[in-house]
Amino acid sequence: MEISLLLAENPKEISNKIIELSGINIFTNSRKREFVEHRSLLCYLLREKLLMRWTNIAVFFEAQGKSMTHANAMYLVRNYDVFKSYNKNLNEIENVFIFKSKFNYDEIDQVHYLENKCNNLIEKNSKLDKQLNAPIVKLVNSIPEESIEKAYTGISNLIKSWEWKEKSNN
Repeated sequence: MEISLLLAENPKEISNKIIELSGINIFTNSRKREFVEHRSLLCYLLREKLLMRWTNIAVFFEAQGKSMTHANAMYLVRNYDVFKSYNKNLNEIENVFIFKSKFNYDEIDQVHYLENKCNNLIEKNSKLDKQLNAPIVKLVNSIPEESIEKAYTGISNLIKSWEWKEKSNN
C-alpha cells in the first residue's frame, strides 16, 4: 500500500483519508472492533493534533451520522494506545498526517463563530435601518417634544377604536 503524506487541516479531510486508507466507513453505527479502532484513531488525531474539545469531536461525528457523546470520544482517545498495539495499521495511517497549523481547531472554529455573529449583526442592523426609515417612524419622530403626550393619547385611542370596531364586526 503506497501512502502519501497529507497536510491535515480539518476533521473532514482527516476522516476522509482514514476511510480511504482503511476501507472502513468509521461513521457506520457498528461496534465491530475494526470500526471502533479506526474511530479511536480519528478521535485521537482530532483531540491531540487539532486540539478539538471533546464536545466538538462528538458534534463532528453526529454531523456525519454517527451517534457519539463526549464521553465516547474520551473513551476512544484513552484506549487508542491499546488499539494501536493490536492493530499496526492504525500507526501507519496515523503517520500519514502532518499537522502544521498555528491555530488549534477551536480557535479556527471561534473565528467562524465570530464571523457568523458579525454577519448576523450586520443583517439585523440593515433590518433596523429599514424599520427606522419607515414613514410611520419618521412621522412619530417629527412630533415636537411638548406634544408627545397628546400624540400618545391620540394614537392609543385610535388603536382602541380599531379593537372596538374589530370586536363589533365579529
